[in-house]
Amino acid sequence: MASSTFRIALLPALVLLCCAPEAYAEFLPGTPCPEGYTCFSAEPRDGVCKHPDVILDDKLKATRVDGDQFSPDSERACIMQTTGAVVRRAAGLQLKLDNGKVKSFKDKPNCERHPDTCELFSLYDYFPKSRLFLVHDQGYESDAWFLISQRDGRKRRIVAPPGYSPSKRWLASVNAIDGPSDANNGFDILPADMNPSGPSIHYRPAEYENWEFVRWDGDERLLLNVTVHENGGSAMVTHPAEVTLLNGRWVLNK
Repeated sequence: MASSTFRIALLPALVLLCCAPEAYAEFLPGTPCPEGYTCFSAEPRDGVCKHPDVILDDKLKATRVDGDQFSPDSERACIMQTTGAVVRRAAGLQLKLDNGKVKSFKDKPNCERHPDTCELFSLYDYFPKSRLFLVHDQGYESDAWFLISQRDGRKRRIVAPPGYSPSKRWLASVNAIDGPSDANNGFDILPADMNPSGPSIHYRPAEYENWEFVRWDGDERLLLNVTVHENGGSAMVTHPAEVTLLNGRWVLNK
């Protein structure tokens, strides 16, 4: 009798185990890509806005975003983090600056009929310590990323959402794409407060190069990987690279 009761009690647990949704591992920044998988770098998590995880999907043998990174609900939650500094209007975004001015990003919708002029702006992240907004510009078949200074509205285009150096002195953005480039391939390092007199580097490869963030080694050395065609052929090879702050300027060694 006791054995029978145990089997009955165990059945619901077995049903839950066999039918539970499959779990996926979050793919964190700096994680090496397993052999046989296709991976893109996970986004840094240094802003205050929450985004879907990048996960390692065993069925696809690739990484993917677990949700919609540009959903209206995500943007509304992000706007709430700016304590009234960002307003979503029917025509687009309005950013309220510390100097009392307003910087507007006007949407140009109807992308199917007007693909050449299509632009849909969204607030993607906010960096309160650095007083920076991260705005995403979605085109018909391309996109762009902009950091906007809350202090004075200064704008800087970067290749992807950025992350801080260890002491939050710098912001670095790294991205790799295959196919036609819309200027989102390469890397950026710039002062975290977007000081125009501070050293920065904005590297865009002239030939095929795929760049990958590895890690910061202190505040003055960023470690990267770059994948290129070996000796001009079709075979691909990955090399380590680094960007180092020397004598007040960023120097790339690849």
